[in-house]
Amino acid sequence: MEPSIRELATKFLRSPVTVTVEQPKAAPTRINQIAYMVPRGWTKARALQPILELEDPESALIFVRTRRAAAELTRQLQAAGHSVDEYHGDLSQSQRERLLLRFRQRQVRWVVATDIAARGLHVEDLTHVVNYDLPDSVENYVHRIGRTGRAGKEGTAISIIQPLDKRKLKDIERHIRQRLEMGTIPTRAQIEAQHLEKLQTQVREALAGERMASFLPIVSKLSEEYDPHTIAAAALQMAYDQTRPAWMRVDQGFSEDAVSDEPRRGSRDRDRDRDRDREQPNKSKPIKRSQQTSVSPQK
Repeated sequence: MEPSIRELATKFLRSPVTVTVEQPKAAPTRINQIAYMVPRGWTKARALQPILELEDPESALIFVRTRRAAAELTRQLQAAGHSVDEYHGDLSQSQRERLLLRFRQRQVRWVVATDIAARGLHVEDLTHVVNYDLPDSVENYVHRIGRTGRAGKEGTAISIIQPLDKRKLKDIERHIRQRLEMGTIPTRAQIEAQHLEKLQTQVREALAGERMASFLPIVSKLSEEYDPHTIAAAALQMAYDQTRPAWMRVDQGFSEDAVSDEPRRGSRDRDRDRDRDREQPNKSKPIKRSQQTSVSPQK
């Protein structure tokens, strides 16, 4: 208590009682809190996409500061092929209710929302909360992340920060009495490895199913021309290309060197590599069975 306030209380109150309330830990330990620093030269949206690809949230609330930011981020995530919609003050009450129903029924996986609009937004089994923009107050941070990790379940709270947010991050850590884990933006190799692992799981599930039998005649016919391993690899490539994130297929500026400490290569290096690639012979095509020849041992 400030000395001036204590002096006033002693002057005007009779037998005042001082009550000290210990501040409890604001953030539950079952919520995994992690912060990602946006690399230099990157936008927040560019940094967020690989994070979401690796985390792959079943359901997520992504908090932004303004309606305009909600609309813009939603547009970018939808263009990347994600199931996402926006939730802000410009929506009518009926639009909000319809979106909330779709979100609860998992027809929409992610919702980009502002703080004001999302005050009454509660969804069971919410797996992730993303602070695309850090809130203005530490209390709002606790309120945001408290939407996940409920009913004894674990949750994940992700914060996208820039150098100017370091002071605000320190205030949050002081308030919740714990340090946030600092993560590294996932690389393309990490994301592709995870997608390939998921693809292997899907193949194992398909092998145990019954629908696979309807495709066996196609495999049998192709086996007359190609090696079975080549047929399987081609089928896996087609399946992988269908599930690969749109932003990785078109290569929207995402590169490994943007998050590494290695120096960028100059235009002369890139031109030299391009000329060398042109001189390399084309890769051989899959060998058809009709082209394969056997050599008999000499007597």
